[in-house]
Amino acid sequence: MNAGLGGRVIALVCRGSEADRAIAVELAEAGADIALATVTRAQDEEFQTASIANEIWAIGREQMNLVIDAADPVAVAAFAAEVCDRMGRCDALVFSPGAVAEIPFDELSRDEWDPLVERTVTAWLFCAQAFGRVIERAGGNGALMLAAEPADWTPSGHAINGALAGAVAGLQATYAGRGVQVASCGAADAAARVRVLLNP
Repeated sequence: MNAGLGGRVIALVCRGSEADRAIAVELAEAGADIALATVTRAQDEEFQTASIANEIWAIGREQMNLVIDAADPVAVAAFAAEVCDRMGRCDALVFSPGAVAEIPFDELSRDEWDPLVERTVTAWLFCAQAFGRVIERAGGNGALMLAAEPADWTPSGHAINGALAGAVAGLQATYAGRGVQVASCGAADAAARVRVLLNP
């Protein structure tokens, strides 16, 4: 079934969870081609996103899958360029950082905090930067979607929630009037929201 996304290309930067699989499958069944990339270079993310790519192929849609560090602006920009080179365009980005582990405040260490910020806030900002440029160069009419569930309400989780919400608001202000819509929602609603944003 083509529900208005035929010919569209959507990049999904994710960790390969079942929620991510559901997003990719729903968008592919709606007619979109899917470009997948990992949030980190962890081997389990590589395996899981490859499995999702195989499912997209089975649906009959074009797909690609790269292993990247989404917090690295050079790597993300290279992924965005490769999406356009291999698939001809990119209409939307869905960034799905996955669940944030609950870390009791008294046990929080720098070794836990830095990777948490990198794979959520840092990766979201640089993914939005790279794909916002791609969408603008193509004339706009595209979307940047953060698909994230609220973290727990420990101090670290609360800080991540606030930073992601603030980043979305800042990106909305930055891209206002530039043909790039920015939104956020839970993973379960991400595919439907993208369809609405691309077909207002």
